[in-house]
Amino acid sequence: MAQITKKNEKSAYLFILPFVLMFVIYKLYPMIYGFAVSFLDRNSTKKLSSIDFVWFKNYINVLTSKTFWETLGRSFYFAAVYTVFVMFFGFLFGVLFNNEFKGRKIVRTMFYMPYVTNIIAIGIVFKYLLNPTKGPINAIFRLFGQVGPKWLSSPTMALPTAAVIGAWLALAFNIITVLAALQEIPKDLYEVAEIEGVSFTQKLWYIILPMLKPALFMLLTITVINSFKSYTTIVGLTAGGPGTSTRTLSYQIYEDAFTYMKFSIASAEGVLLTILIVMINNALNKVRDLWGNN
Repeated sequence: MAQITKKNEKSAYLFILPFVLMFVIYKLYPMIYGFAVSFLDRNSTKKLSSIDFVWFKNYINVLTSKTFWETLGRSFYFAAVYTVFVMFFGFLFGVLFNNEFKGRKIVRTMFYMPYVTNIIAIGIVFKYLLNPTKGPINAIFRLFGQVGPKWLSSPTMALPTAAVIGAWLALAFNIITVLAALQEIPKDLYEVAEIEGVSFTQKLWYIILPMLKPALFMLLTITVINSFKSYTTIVGLTAGGPGTSTRTLSYQIYEDAFTYMKFSIASAEGVLLTILIVMINNALNKVRDLWGNN
């Protein structure tokens, strides 16, 4: 019996070995390397042997840079629009799709398709749809004698437009999670509510929301983290433009590293972004604990 157990343990280790190797190579090593580089003067293509250790100089340069604070502000703006859209409509459609109606499977599939579609391809499609002169969206405005907005070419419209499109791409995950959580609510609660003659609003407030609290806080955490990492959405839609109006911190990190070859500056920005996300996550956990105690 002991031999069988040892064989099973070895088999289990063999199964998880590929994951551990991939994690070490593609996650752990880059994190440690990036953190180390943030303390070096590697802001050019010069040889590694001629690079000096500069302590916190890169962090000081980043924190005293106007560009960093501007991109951080845009990141918060993007995150706010993205998070509100994903959380509100993810919950709303999750509750609606939990009901029986004709074509429910087709509608669910349509909402899931953007989640598994290439973001760059979606960016090309939306660039056409939102083209201010040739796009079909603004053509509808012209039918009513109105001039449509410059969705992706206006400095004021581009960032919120990109955030809403990015949120639409991520919506399916929240809908599916809410649907799964709704299945866990005991049907007895609904039956009692119907006997008592409560309204849908009361059912939503006193049954659905309290029961979905853990799932919603989990989704909120994931959504906020993803909102600060939304690099591909910006690349696919605006490439940081027009001007610098959609240049978020995640996009700036990529630009500093692979366009301007400022590897140490980009690493310092990445570390600061990670610290920011951890702080936001801790704040959300405290809010969840306080809400849970009430």
